[in-house]
Amino acid sequence: MSRRVGFAGVCTVLLRLTADAPWPLLLAAVRDEFTDRAWDPPGAHWVASAPALLGGRDRTAGGTWLAVRPDPPAVAAILNGVRLGPLEYGARPSRGGLPLAALTSAAPLEATDLAGYDGFHLVMGTADRVEVWSWDGHRLAHQQISPGDHIVVNAGVDTVDDPLVPHFAPLLAATPSPDPRPGLSTADAWDGWVDLLTGDGLAPDDARALIVRREIDVLDSASTRTRTYGSTSASLIAIGRSGVRYDFTGTPERPTWREIPVGTR
Repeated sequence: MSRRVGFAGVCTVLLRLTADAPWPLLLAAVRDEFTDRAWDPPGAHWVASAPALLGGRDRTAGGTWLAVRPDPPAVAAILNGVRLGPLEYGARPSRGGLPLAALTSAAPLEATDLAGYDGFHLVMGTADRVEVWSWDGHRLAHQQISPGDHIVVNAGVDTVDDPLVPHFAPLLAATPSPDPRPGLSTADAWDGWVDLLTGDGLAPDDARALIVRREIDVLDSASTRTRTYGSTSASLIAIGRSGVRYDFTGTPERPTWREIPVGTR
């Protein structure tokens, strides 16, 4: 089964939740997108509506695929789900506003009319819990993730329908938990996790691939053109009880990692 359902947002989230650890939540996220879709690197892009949040910004719709809240520490990411047919009138709203809403609302999604949205999986994590809201165009399902290792993909949480999951689940389990203290280089802070995000040497068109790249023929008006679809960024997030560590690369195929200053530790 192909796991690439739809074309925007984070396509894979790997996470570990360990309640009594110094960093209870460790999260790695890879975003897959058309490579010609413009975006801005992580920053405080939503000064008027969400000044405390940091994340990469999609220039087309203005939202994000992943955002971090320094205080109280939290992270939210969006993965595409099922792509629905066109609406009778107008365009479907962007899912990129949902991570921002989740991190600025006491009741994520409850005040949002989801009727027009394509499918999605919204992941939100703190030092105490990780929750996933899944929308299929008809029903909103909610689950709290149990402690341990989990992989979220476009088909859902820990689903064996996606060949990536059974391939990377044992690799994630074998990766030690780091101590990503601020100020360390990404390689030192995230020992093992940086290696995990190199993709285990799989070809970018492999059905199991974490880092992907392929050419796709897209119907544009009356003609067809070829666009490149691939992994355009990756993030490493550690959530502690009093702080956040956030590392980012905009070139997952040949990563150059850097720590994103979050202000609160």
